[in-house]
Amino acid sequence: MEDPFEIVKEETEAAIADINKNLERWKKLASGTSSVAIQERNSVKTKILSALDGAQNDISDLEEAVQSIESDRHRFNISQDEIMNRKRFIHMAREQCSRAREQLSNPTFGSAGPSQNVDRYSAAQQSANRSNEIFIEKSMGQQQQIMREQDEQLSLVGKSIGRLKEIGTLIGDEVEDQNQLLDEFYGDMGQTEKRMSNVQRKMDKILEKVDGKKQNIIIGVLLVIMIIVVVLFFST
Repeated sequence: MEDPFEIVKEETEAAIADINKNLERWKKLASGTSSVAIQERNSVKTKILSALDGAQNDISDLEEAVQSIESDRHRFNISQDEIMNRKRFIHMAREQCSRAREQLSNPTFGSAGPSQNVDRYSAAQQSANRSNEIFIEKSMGQQQQIMREQDEQLSLVGKSIGRLKEIGTLIGDEVEDQNQLLDEFYGDMGQTEKRMSNVQRKMDKILEKVDGKKQNIIIGVLLVIMIIVVVLFFST
């Protein structure tokens, strides 16, 4: 599918070429004083003005299209160089239309010969074109510098996000390890508590069957056993 911009661009170029052709004809009729020459000159001027209106409408449409593309360049898959080329064409086309209007509205135009007017017009056009090229080159340089700075900032942000992600992963692993250790600790404590309860029940049964002196001996032995169990538990 052909790019719509290129279609409108070709139409605009053809319109400007036709405008310049009729403008040269209008200049040649400037020295005529007869009613026929004046009438023909006015007719050519009307035709040029109508063509200028159409061309400037097309230029405005092209400018809006470029602005839409520039606001979302990645979506349309158009490079920055191509965007700048399109801006350059729009700027030069608008300048040519403006100069044509200025010449049509100049009441003193044509007092000198057509050849002299053409020479002055060519020199002015070359000067304007050179100014346009310098302006566009500066604009392109500034935009490219801005894009480079934005790319560097995005790169730094990406690196920072990567480091934060690594830190978050390490913290998550450490928390998981600590939770596992706590689960193991609570499990061991539960088993120790069960053992102590069993020992306590056995001691109660034994104490019920023996007299006071033997109870003291048994209590001492059981205390020693309990101490040994606790020491062994905490040492493992």
